[in-house]
Amino acid sequence: MARLTRHQLRTDELESRLTAISAFFVVNRKNIVLGSAAALLVIAVIVGAIFYVRGRQGQASEAFSKALEAFHAPVTPVAPAGYVGPTFPTDEAKYTAALQQFQDVAGQYSRYAPGPLARYYAALCLDELGKQAEAEKEFSAIAQQQSGDVAALAKMALANIYQQTDRAAEAEKYYRELESNPTASVPKVAAQFALADLIGASNPPQALEIYKQIVQENPDTSAADLAKQRMDALAQ
Repeated sequence: MARLTRHQLRTDELESRLTAISAFFVVNRKNIVLGSAAALLVIAVIVGAIFYVRGRQGQASEAFSKALEAFHAPVTPVAPAGYVGPTFPTDEAKYTAALQQFQDVAGQYSRYAPGPLARYYAALCLDELGKQAEAEKEFSAIAQQQSGDVAALAKMALANIYQQTDRAAEAEKYYRELESNPTASVPKVAAQFALADLIGASNPPQALEIYKQIVQENPDTSAADLAKQRMDALAQ
């Protein structure tokens, strides 16, 4: 399933809106009839709100980053030489710890960019812990309630669960939707590979056409090389 890093978090929309409001007052200050005291109060509120949002966004990003460190932490009794991050004795211990941290971020910072993404990662943890029904429920809710990158990630995860649980028609529906509506988190080529993998056994000719399309649209790339390998495998 798709996983992001801390560097792929987007700037929070609310901060942008507050900045735009501040700019509006600056540009239109001569046309806005306000007493000097009231004007100062408005400016103070706007500036205070901007700094508050920036602070909260920073806190959210930091909390998400710590949860991500736990999620990607090595499972080993002894930390690798030079490694200073967290380690866990078992996968269960790792994903249980990461789940709690992601749920905390999702609950505390739901209005900030890391919040919805943390909810997605919490669902990934549930899936890793063998709680597939709970994970599916969460992915479905995220896909319906969110948009853009996070919704695409949730749909990709849902399709993967459907594929694993013999619901090929539902999986294919999501893969085709993602192919037609690519995002930064789930690019077209990722959906194409998933779709071709799904239908490879039941419809080899169509899967072959998808791989050919990948090669044509992504020349001289690792994606094209992988697609050629898949084409050779289908031909055998």
